[in-house]
Amino acid sequence: MATLDDLPPYRRATLLWRWAHQGIDRVEEMVYRAEGEPCRLPDGETGGSGPAVGVRGDDGRVHLVRAGLMVCADAQGDDGWVHRTSCGWLERGAEPEEWKRRSVIGEGSVWRSREYEWIVRGVGTEPDLSVVERRERCPFGGPHWPPPARTRSIRILRAALVAEFGPDCQLCGLYPGAMVDHDHEIGYVRGLLCRFCNRTVEECPHVTGCPKADYLRRPPAFRLSLLYPANQEWQIKESTRQRKIAQLGFDPFDVLGLRRVGRSDGPADDVS
Repeated sequence: MATLDDLPPYRRATLLWRWAHQGIDRVEEMVYRAEGEPCRLPDGETGGSGPAVGVRGDDGRVHLVRAGLMVCADAQGDDGWVHRTSCGWLERGAEPEEWKRRSVIGEGSVWRSREYEWIVRGVGTEPDLSVVERRERCPFGGPHWPPPARTRSIRILRAALVAEFGPDCQLCGLYPGAMVDHDHEIGYVRGLLCRFCNRTVEECPHVTGCPKADYLRRPPAFRLSLLYPANQEWQIKESTRQRKIAQLGFDPFDVLGLRRVGRSDGPADDVS
């Protein structure tokens, strides 16, 4: 059976760092119990594969179309693309109240909801998705919307990855590759991942037998030798670093001699 020590040193240190609040024994148990059960990847309808195109709808929003399918729609009708949503609110006092995360339905409160459906027809195209402001996007596009790259260096890296591997996530293949993922130990770019895979890839406790473990063992972009800019990495607060060390009793990265030791609190939070 696999143990924590069977993982490469950097992956072992990363797991201990990420789950420091649970303690070493729980992390060891996590690795042991995970054997034979690969990590979950996103699944579901994607609205087709390939590059996304922005289509301006007659509702004033920009919608994403991939492989001829509008990804934010529930179905295609004779007159256009069918969108559906539900709205909910609280009624108490004189006026309806917007439901908020901390709202409490107490005595005298009534929860109301209503289903809405509307048809969207395309009236034009938006060739450059990076210039479409968030308020103009259809909110039901979800993770299909690639976030804008904030710096020129990241835009260059993303363009190189798309040219070599295509626009989709190199792990799940379900959503557009949104984040430039890199190895925090040596600084080289590993691949282009969607938001979900980028956020969870470093949580993989498997030595082998898992798509995420295979990706981490043989990153597809390593052969391109693309170096992630060190000044773009997210830096951890010193107070957080000291708390993690106190929870574990030691710094798991201390013996690795990393190029960026102490600068990151989770190697999956790359700048997009």
